[in-house]
Amino acid sequence: MKDAESEKRLTESIVRPDVAISEAMAQLERAGTGALLLCDADRRLRGLLTDGDIRRAVLQGRSLSDACDTIATLGPISVPAPVSAEEALRVMNEHDIHHLPALDADGRVQIFILRQDLTVESDLNRIERRLKASIISPDASISEAMAQLDKAATGTLLVCDSERHLLGLLTDGDFRRAILRRKPMSEPCGTIASSHPITAPFPILPAAALQLMNEHDVSQLPVVNSDGQVQSLLLRKDIVPDSGLGLSAVVMAGGLGTRLLPLTEKLPKPMLPVGDRPLLELTIAQLRRAGIKDVNLTTHYLSEAISDHFKNGETFGVRLNYLQEEHPLGTAGGLKSLKHFDGTMLVINGDVLTGVPFDAMLDFHRAYHADLTIGVRKYDVQVPFGVVKCEDVHVTQLQEKPSLGFFINAGTYLIEPAVCEYIPAGERFDMTELIQKLIEAGKVVVSFPIMEYWLDMGRHEDYLKAQEDFRGGVI
Repeated sequence: MKDAESEKRLTESIVRPDVAISEAMAQLERAGTGALLLCDADRRLRGLLTDGDIRRAVLQGRSLSDACDTIATLGPISVPAPVSAEEALRVMNEHDIHHLPALDADGRVQIFILRQDLTVESDLNRIERRLKASIISPDASISEAMAQLDKAATGTLLVCDSERHLLGLLTDGDFRRAILRRKPMSEPCGTIASSHPITAPFPILPAAALQLMNEHDVSQLPVVNSDGQVQSLLLRKDIVPDSGLGLSAVVMAGGLGTRLLPLTEKLPKPMLPVGDRPLLELTIAQLRRAGIKDVNLTTHYLSEAISDHFKNGETFGVRLNYLQEEHPLGTAGGLKSLKHFDGTMLVINGDVLTGVPFDAMLDFHRAYHADLTIGVRKYDVQVPFGVVKCEDVHVTQLQEKPSLGFFINAGTYLIEPAVCEYIPAGERFDMTELIQKLIEAGKVVVSFPIMEYWLDMGRHEDYLKAQEDFRGGVI
């Protein structure tokens, strides 16, 4: 018999097939189930829409006004109701799924079962299921591997042959480097994998595995037998509890916002509402969700509007420190006044909306032992004319209205404490000047491609787009 909580979740998880993708995105976030059930008016099941389906649609550039059934799985796996927990778990394991609708004889949904509901699954089954989700063939395309990594949620994929011999390791960083090098997404993923990953012998005690992870600064550790076949995949979080990223943050919130006048006559740009909350509140919420609790705000223009709203940050789940600039110090000058800067610092512009995964960016930063990492975004420019390439007077190539790709500064950085030595005290100094100084000094400056949502809210049209994206459930 269904309880009230199950019925409530079922109701919240049902969506009409003709509802727009944007509306389905918003409903999926509210439901918190990771999937929606596409049903007709009589609750007859028509399809299943997962978070992964929506992410793929966004990456493919699908219009968010399209009907959600155009991207859903039609005729999904289901079971007849009633069903025991053991049988539901068996079906989920057999088909490697996390969501299972149970139907009556007429095809109407009676209950929506999530894997997290089932407590009878053993640790052994969980580990084997995770391992299965993390193994990929070297011949799979880079784009297929990216989708699988997102689904596996392990931070790495094991590149194996058909007998589970380990051939290489794929991480989020490998994919981002491939994008920076403009590798075709159709190429085999084996071409970008690390061919000599750190491994552990089978069997291994947790303490020994943790020591190996610490020695090589890795968070994922494949365990292989004497024949090189993968037996399990250990994650650092399996052995030690997650203690957050160990990051503090600076949000540059002191700009004048002149391009957004008259909206910024009485409000600083970071306090402009996006949906029902100020932009800066969305940024702070994202930092909090990433485990970042210490946040510094550089303020100048109408600073009291910011401090009056956020106060010490306790209400918003963070500890706030205000760096009040008597005169504008640019996008980097304010960093010189930080009193407690003894570890890697995340710096983000106050007018940026982004879904960048700070944990992946930090892993990337550390892997390159970088002094400064710049978040970059791919930006394509369509030339409206035919472009002629010449050598002297001779034409060598003619391209008709080509699209040129660039990487632009996305206003998100990771910096090390020593970087502050290059910032003059009390002077206006921009991040572009700092980066150029570091490059000239031979410091390690690397770029981290942002594939997730990103919007610089600097112009009126960008502000309008932020409102549309909020209403559409993208933000």
